[in-house]
Amino acid sequence: MPLTLLQIINRAQAELGIPQSATVVGNTDPTTVQMLALANNVIDELRRMHPTGWSAMQFEFDLLIPVPLTTTGNISAQSYQITNLASTTGIIANATAVSGNGIPPAARVTAISGSTVTMSMESTNQTAVTGETILFAQDTYTLPTGFDWYQNRTMWDRTNRWELIGPASPQFDQWHKSGIVTTGPRRFFRQLGPYTNQFQIWPAPFEIATPLQFVFEYMSINAVSNQGGSSSPPNPPVYTQYFTNDMDTPLLDDQAIKNGIKWMFWEAKGFGSYVTLQNRWIDYVERQIGRDGAAETLKIVREPISVLINSGNVQDSGFPGPTGPNTG
Repeated sequence: MPLTLLQIINRAQAELGIPQSATVVGNTDPTTVQMLALANNVIDELRRMHPTGWSAMQFEFDLLIPVPLTTTGNISAQSYQITNLASTTGIIANATAVSGNGIPPAARVTAISGSTVTMSMESTNQTAVTGETILFAQDTYTLPTGFDWYQNRTMWDRTNRWELIGPASPQFDQWHKSGIVTTGPRRFFRQLGPYTNQFQIWPAPFEIATPLQFVFEYMSINAVSNQGGSSSPPNPPVYTQYFTNDMDTPLLDDQAIKNGIKWMFWEAKGFGSYVTLQNRWIDYVERQIGRDGAAETLKIVREPISVLINSGNVQDSGFPGPTGPNTG
């Protein structure tokens, strides 16, 4: 079992030869307050030291892509608005795409007011239409709580068993949305802007009749299992970025956190000997990184040549090439 915050702090205090605290969170003793701040600082340092991310902080995000809303509404000639919508259920401003007669492929909802939505592009209709069939499909989704960064090539459409293509560059995304060819057999993804909804897919799922199940893996900023001040963890578990209770336990190595507190504390007090503690800490953390998770077996022998047709035995151009025994 990992040590609790209180146990980590007490062990660091004992090894440094200073009085141990009865409590940590909420304690007004200046030394204890400083050590709590250092414990959370060590967590941030450890989180950034692992080049591919600690396996204990890797999570899977399952994303349900809902069926688009099919409804009716009125569109004035060359207007940004659709009025008198029969339903606005599930429409989210800045997260929903629009499709209908005279509506550009890249049009999206920017605002909702009653039974009226405002689009990012105006319709191309030259005359007003009434009772027009309109589709609204959510194409942008909120990232999971505690999201830090993506694990590359883990984005999949599990329903169709297709890997999502991407991340699409801004240039490629605009080529899709603004060019002649707007759709294809595969979906793309990208992260867009500082908004609440950032994970965007293209094309928008106007065609689906049943929900799609998407998935990707990500690294979290949450490095602490929050115990809520109790020795019995909540079920399901709650994860936080920093320590908030004495009974909280880290997802990362507790020895690394304790040793990190020690050298940072010594440095803050101006003791030059902190360098020795720091070097020992770095060595320990690097050993933990080396053994974290699993590693594939690296092959140092030549790969056997496949007897099947592949990129290794098919020429890049000029196919079928010269023929005959004396060619060339």
